[in-house]
Amino acid sequence: VKLAPYSTRFVPQIFIAGLVPAVVGVTIAVLDLISGLIVLFTIPLIPLFGALIGKYTSDAMAKRWRTMGILSGYLLDLLSGLTTLKLYGRDRAQEQNLEEIGNRYRVETMRVLRISFLTSLALELVATLSVALIAVSIGLRLVQGEFELWRGLMILILAPEVYWPIRNLSAQFHASADGMESAKDLFEI
Repeated sequence: VKLAPYSTRFVPQIFIAGLVPAVVGVTIAVLDLISGLIVLFTIPLIPLFGALIGKYTSDAMAKRWRTMGILSGYLLDLLSGLTTLKLYGRDRAQEQNLEEIGNRYRVETMRVLRISFLTSLALELVATLSVALIAVSIGLRLVQGEFELWRGLMILILAPEVYWPIRNLSAQFHASADGMESAKDLFEI
């Protein structure tokens, strides 16, 4: 079940993120070389920030995965020995241990979510500022009369489409992180 987001959303998005920005970026460069250069220099920022923050996501996800394994193993042991624990009156003592492991899992899950939201914020900010830089460039040249309006509108419509597939790839990466951990465990087995 956890492999589905990885195989059905993340892997196809890799191909889309490789193809669409290149095609749209070339189209923008054909319409206006300056806007094409802005795209060329700003588009690597998104994968760079994504990779930097993604490293922390992978580490946090691995830690969360280990904590979930501890929790599930402890719960399984607890359930299999519940009659023995009840017999000796030790069933109440296990509540605190179970609550502690559950809280650790909750903390790890919240850490992964915090990193995911931070990644989304950083990538949206870079993409928005990149499109804004293109818009300011076009606007200044329109005011000076050096640029046609139709060309500027066309570029402004296309510019967000350069960055969207890469931002979406990052979102799919976080959604499929559990699937990647599951795949690692399956390949080890």
